[in-house]
Order: sequence, then structure tokens, then C-alpha cells
Amino acid sequence: MEVTPLAFESLGVRSQATLVETKDVRIVIDPAVSLAPRRYGLPPHQMEVDALTELARRITEVSSLADVLVVTHYHYDHHDPGYVIPKDIYKGKIVLIKDPESYINPSQGKIRAPKFLRSIRDLPKEINYADGKEYRFWNTKIKISHPVPHGADVRLGYVIQVHVSDGDSSVLFTSDVEGVPSEQHVEFTLKTSPNLIVIDGPLSYLVGRALTEDQLQTSIKNMEKLAKSGLETMVVDHHVLRDLKYREVLSELYTVAGSSGVKVATAAELLGKEVNQLEARRRELFSKDNRPARIPRNLASLLKTDQ
Repeated sequence: MEVTPLAFESLGVRSQATLVETKDVRIVIDPAVSLAPRRYGLPPHQMEVDALTELARRITEVSSLADVLVVTHYHYDHHDPGYVIPKDIYKGKIVLIKDPESYINPSQGKIRAPKFLRSIRDLPKEINYADGKEYRFWNTKIKISHPVPHGADVRLGYVIQVHVSDGDSSVLFTSDVEGVPSEQHVEFTLKTSPNLIVIDGPLSYLVGRALTEDQLQTSIKNMEKLAKSGLETMVVDHHVLRDLKYREVLSELYTVAGSSGVKVATAAELLGKEVNQLEARRRELFSKDNRPARIPRNLASLLKTDQ
């Protein structure tokens, strides 16, 4: 099995797009990419727009060659109804999606999911509401969790977690659980016992606004618990990489994981690249070059939406 991050915060954009390849099937999870409309009161920098353009092209190329596409929920950095990723990537594919009618908050259930389904209508080979189900492709099994909250509460809705195994190894993709803040988030990982986990990490840059200090510490403690559960590798990226001090935030996790023989890496590091936190560095980028970014019309439409 090969796991290849396609776009993440450590690569300069908002995304968790991941390619999983086995001998039987090619799977792309959450083929989408976005940018923060505002950060530090500033719009995206040109470097972020350039990174998004490059990575959107990469997601499109890889997804076009995939057999299965998975959408874990309906935030625009996880699904795209055609803003920057062409909807044709869904043509002829088996599509596994978060149930748009159950365990879903109003903005996703009434607006985003229906819009997405209309945009890809008649394109996929089949569309499956995947919550809590299993799918087999020869020796490869895709197991989907029951919906879990997007973070410590349900204000942002629910997500599905994705476990892929091929008989030799396995990977778990947590989606947006914000650093496993509860036992409900931990349960699926412990049950499936993956070799590798792709986890988003807590929203540490929003402590005091989107989460409390206690919730942050609980998330980190639960990530440490996962590191001691038999994992080989933890790819920690997405939300926590919006924090320039992510290594400090996760310092105890690095220590616990190291003592358990577990490798902790960002998506960029897994690919052998340098971490490139463009969003978190937006203030710095504008201090060096404050020219307005050249934002394509399709991206401008995306940035007008609520992420």
C-alpha cells in the first residue's frame, strides 16, 4: 500500500486530499483544495494562490486516474462542486460520500450537499451513502466509520472516518476531528488498528475562540493515546499546521510517539519536502510583498463562501 498526500497546509493550502493505492484499487479521499478568505485580516497572498493552482492541478490529475473517490463531509476544503477542481473527476467513478441526509448540520445538509450532488449528477458510475458501511475491492477493504462530530461539538456538523486495508497494512484517515477531542473520535482508530494514521490535529491557533484550553489538551492527550496504540506512523497536518507554533503545541506528542517508536510527520515531511505554512505566514508574506494577488474568477467565487 502507498499513501501519498496531495494537498495539505504543510504544502501551502487548506486541504486534506490523500491518495491511497493498493494492488487492487486507487482511492482519493477528499479531492478538494481551498484557502482562508481572511487571515490576520488579510486576503490570500499570491504565493498561496500559486500553490492552490498547482495543487488543484495535481488533485485533478490523480483523481482522474482513481477508481474510488471519497468525500468525508461538505466543507469546501474537503469537497468541491466545481469551483477549482473540475467536476469531471467524478465521471465513471465509484463515489463514497457522507450521508447528506443524516447526522449533518443545516448548512451542509440543506445547501452544500445538495449543490454538490447536483453538480456531479449522472457523472459517477455509482454514488453510495457510506456512513458505517464496508466496501471490498478484491483484497482491499474500505471501512467507513459512523458519523463523528467535527471537533469537540456538533456545531460544524459531522464527518466520516475512512480505514483502508489490503491484508498487509492499513491506513486510517480521520478527516476533520480536530485532534480527537473525545473517546468517540478515538474509538474507530482503536477498533481498526491502522499502521498509519492521517490526522488533522487541533485548531490550536483558535484557542479562546473555537475551542478551550482544556479541549486542546484533551485532544493532544488522545493523540498521545493513539501513538501508543500500535501505530507506525502519524501524519499530523491540516488544522494544527495553521499554527506557526505547531511543534511547540505538539511537543509532548513528539516525545510520547518517539518513545513508542512511532514516526510523527507532516504531509510535506512524508513527501520529503520542507514544511511551507503559507497561510500561517500570510502576515510575513505581505510584509515582503504587499501587491494584491491575481485571483482567478472561480477561486474568487470560492473565497466568497463560508468555508
